[in-house]
Amino acid sequence: MKDIIEVIKTRRCVREYKEDPVSDEDIKFLIDCARYAPSGFNMQPWSFLVIKNKETMRKLSESGKNAMIPLLEPIKDTSKKASNFLVFLKTKGTDMFYNAPILVIILGNKNAPTVDYDCAMAAQNMMLAAHSRGIGSCWIGGVLPALMNDELLKELGAPAGYKAVAPLIFGYPKGRTQMPEKTEPEVKWLR
Repeated sequence: MKDIIEVIKTRRCVREYKEDPVSDEDIKFLIDCARYAPSGFNMQPWSFLVIKNKETMRKLSESGKNAMIPLLEPIKDTSKKASNFLVFLKTKGTDMFYNAPILVIILGNKNAPTVDYDCAMAAQNMMLAAHSRGIGSCWIGGVLPALMNDELLKELGAPAGYKAVAPLIFGYPKGRTQMPEKTEPEVKWLR
């Protein structure tokens, strides 16, 4: 295992994966790491949907693409990144999950007041733990508009009263992902 600071500073969003499967034991390890995330009132409002079925992932990718296109159309002329992503979404055969072998959707109990933050911290724990083991990951926020459909969640096996918060893909990276440019944050000290 790598030093935690090195893991934090070297983790990248991986969008190219080998076909090698991620073992169930490794996924159980990542979920175990997720459950150690802090949560408001210690409610631990998460549940995990583990999807390995390629056809299910393909259908979910198509649903995600169809749900995102209308959201990006109005801003395509004002954002180059939105415009580029729109081209990706409209290209036949593209996969929102980048051919990763596994998708884990972190679901959150809608009754927990801090559910989005809690599940986001659980997701970060999973992604950092994955990186420490040589497993790549990426949060696929673009599929969330499709996952807002309660019927779709029910079809996937989500428990009643839960919503999708963090769709994460995992797999072994094909190569190295380049470090994106990091800017200095604005910091104000009040003394």
